[in-house]
Amino acid sequence: MMTWIVLLGSVALGGAASWAIETNGNTFKMLLAFSGAFLFGTIVTHMMPEVFSSGTTAGWWVLLGFGIQLCLDFMSKGLEHGHFHSNEHRLPLLPLLGLFIHSFIEGMPLGAESDHSHAHHTDFQQGFLWSLAFHKMPIALLVASALRSAKLSNLAVISCLVLFAISTPLGAFFAEQTSALKSIAIPILGIATGLLLHVSTTILFESAANHQFNAIKLLFVALGITLSAFVL
Repeated sequence: MMTWIVLLGSVALGGAASWAIETNGNTFKMLLAFSGAFLFGTIVTHMMPEVFSSGTTAGWWVLLGFGIQLCLDFMSKGLEHGHFHSNEHRLPLLPLLGLFIHSFIEGMPLGAESDHSHAHHTDFQQGFLWSLAFHKMPIALLVASALRSAKLSNLAVISCLVLFAISTPLGAFFAEQTSALKSIAIPILGIATGLLLHVSTTILFESAANHQFNAIKLLFVALGITLSAFVL
C-alpha cells in the first residue's frame, strides 16, 4: 500500500505542478537536476553495491538494463530524462508506451525478494521507493505539460498521468505475484539499475547548457547526491 501511495502521490504532485511551472524555465531545470542527482547518488551508493554483492556477473545485468533503456529512448523520445518536444496535436502513443515500459521495469525490484535479510531488504525497498518518487515528479510535470501543449483535453491528460502513476507499482505487484521472478531478484535489480543509470546520467549532462553547470544548478546537484546518502 505504501508503494502505491508514494508513487501515485509523486505523479499527482508533479502533474499538478505543470499548471504552475513551465518546462522551459529554470525552476523545472533545477528540479530535474536535483532528481537526476538524487537518483544517481542512490544508484552509486546503494543499488550498485546491492547488485554487485551477488558476484562479478552482475555487471552484465546492469549493461542489459542500460541497453534496454537505449532502445526505449527511441520510443519515448526522451520523456524519462526530461526532454520531449512535439508539435503534433495528438496523443503521443509511442513515447508514452516507452515511458510506461520503463516505469514498469523500474518498479519490479520493489516487489522482488532478495537473498539478504528481510530487514535489510525492507530498508532498501524504502530508499529505492523514494528515489523513484523524486524521479517521477518532474517527469510527470513534463508529461502533463507536453500533453496540454498538444491541445489534449484535461481528461486525456489525467488519464495518461494515471497510467504513468500506476505503471511502476504494477511492476512491483507483478514481480511480487510471480514466483519465478523472486528467485532472480538481483538480476531484476541489475536491469533496473542499468535503466536508471542511463536516465540519471543523461539528466545530469543534458540539464546543463553546453555541459556546464552554473553555481545554482551545481548546488541542486550536490544537494541531491548528498540527500541520497541518507535515504537508506
